[in-house]
Amino acid sequence: MNVLMIDNYDSFTYNLVHYLESNPFDVGIVVVQPHELNTDLIDKYDIIGVIISPGPSHPKDRPEVIEFVKKIYYNLPVFGICLGHQMLWHMTGGRVERGERPIHGATYDVTHDGKFIYKNIPSPVLSTRYHSLVCIGKNEEFEIVGETNGVCMAIRHKNLPLFGVQYHPESILSEYGHEQLYNFIEIALEERK
Repeated sequence: MNVLMIDNYDSFTYNLVHYLESNPFDVGIVVVQPHELNTDLIDKYDIIGVIISPGPSHPKDRPEVIEFVKKIYYNLPVFGICLGHQMLWHMTGGRVERGERPIHGATYDVTHDGKFIYKNIPSPVLSTRYHSLVCIGKNEEFEIVGETNGVCMAIRHKNLPLFGVQYHPESILSEYGHEQLYNFIEIALEERK
C-alpha cells in the first residue's frame, strides 16, 4: 500500500516525503509530477490516499492536477497542503485570492477542532506559513476547521475524507507535523477497510 504524492514542482515536496517515509504503518510513498498523473497509477501502486504538495502559482494554473483529483476524490482520501489546500477549495467553487500580505516562513498559532488530522494534537498548534494566496469566504462542500486571526488555515469536506491545510506541517518550526501526516495515513487505512 502506498500514498501518492503529487509534486507541484516545489522545493518543500521532499521534506514532506521524508516525513511521510517515517510513518509507523509500513505505507510507502510514490511521488509523481502533474504531467505524469493518470488514474492507472491508483491500481498500479495500490494507492490508499493522495497528498497534493505545496507549489507556486494559483490553483487554476494546475488544471491537470484538479482534473485528476476530480476523478478520484470520491474514492480516495485527499490531503492538500498549501497550494494543494487551495486547489481543493478552488475546485469546489471557493474563492482563492491574495491575502492581506505575503507570509513566508513565519509561525502562527492555528486554532483547530481537534478531529481527524488534528486527532490528539493540542489547539492551538504552532504552524509555519509560506503563502500569498488564501481561501476566502464560504464553500458549500467544505467547512473551515482551523484558523489564524480569522484567516482560513484548515478545511475538511462535509461528507468525504478530504482535508487541506494552508501552512506547512513539514516545516522544522511547525509543531506536530509528523502527527498530522500520520493521522492522514491512518484515516486512509481506515477508509481502505
